[in-house]
Amino acid sequence: MLSNSKPSKFFRMALWAATLVFVLVVFNAYARLSEAGFGCTDWPGCYGMLFAPITAQEFDTLRSAEEQMQLDKMRAGQETTQRFISATLSLVLIRLCRLGWNLKKNKRSQQVLIPLATLLVTFGLSAAGFMTFEFRYKPVAQMMQIIGGMTILALLWWIVLREQRLFQSAAATPFTRRVRLRVMFAITLVSLEIMLGGWSMVNYAGLACPDFPTCQEAWWPTMDFVDAFTLWNNVGLSYEGRLLNLPATTAIHVGHRVVALMVMAYLGWFSIYLMRTGAQDMLGLYGLLLLAVLSLQIILGVVEVLAHLPLVIAVAHTAGAALLLMTLVTMYHVCKAPRTPKPASP
Repeated sequence: MLSNSKPSKFFRMALWAATLVFVLVVFNAYARLSEAGFGCTDWPGCYGMLFAPITAQEFDTLRSAEEQMQLDKMRAGQETTQRFISATLSLVLIRLCRLGWNLKKNKRSQQVLIPLATLLVTFGLSAAGFMTFEFRYKPVAQMMQIIGGMTILALLWWIVLREQRLFQSAAATPFTRRVRLRVMFAITLVSLEIMLGGWSMVNYAGLACPDFPTCQEAWWPTMDFVDAFTLWNNVGLSYEGRLLNLPATTAIHVGHRVVALMVMAYLGWFSIYLMRTGAQDMLGLYGLLLLAVLSLQIILGVVEVLAHLPLVIAVAHTAGAALLLMTLVTMYHVCKAPRTPKPASP
């Protein structure tokens, strides 16, 4: 039976908040992709065609007036659902902060700053969403939501790890210290890949390269990197559906692939390294876990391209990115030496 003590309530509230954020991240990905008519509503074809359109703009000519009306209704339902989940998350975070402050009175090491920071980031994102409502379909505005959601997820998962007893910290050794530095580099690399994946999503660049491993049947197609990575463009998804041109979306897609190759190479090596050398520090199993999550994410990414961006696979790819980030945060927690209590003053 679960304990009703305040520390147990704090743990359950943190776990509930992390679960809500994970659901919100995945649902937001679904909403963004389906808003533009991406990915394809039917499979293996796309809008009645054998192959998906190669540019985002071609979707405008494929949707009938009835389909556009249904899309507008779906957008309204998605926005209502997003607001409901966000409001529930805010209430849970307020409760989490309150429990933390109450526990702080009797436990000096109790977490209060991270829950408070998470609550402030959540409120900040909500306020920014209201203040920039007219620009909510601009890529940079949507990127704020994606980066903020992943940041909140990582912070809440860190709180859960600090309160649970399953993933125990390994002993402080020279090996675990080296591993911790490598995990930090892995988190940085994966965060960069998540940002590029988010930038590809909000600019609807997933269909710019419909083949793999080449792109438009070339290893280095025509690309416009300047337009692709200009943060504030006079474009962005609107109800009229105006998006970046093909060379710009191609540059985004290729950039995402290049960094994905770097992530695959580094994390693949790192996971095998842990399985071979981390047995004495109980880190071999975490290397196996990392390899499993990485392999799943690679498979989803390749299938996403070859199947021409089916909606289910595209959303699952975002969920896989979140799971990969959570796995690395877990590994950092395990490699971080546990705090030793300060000796009592004489």
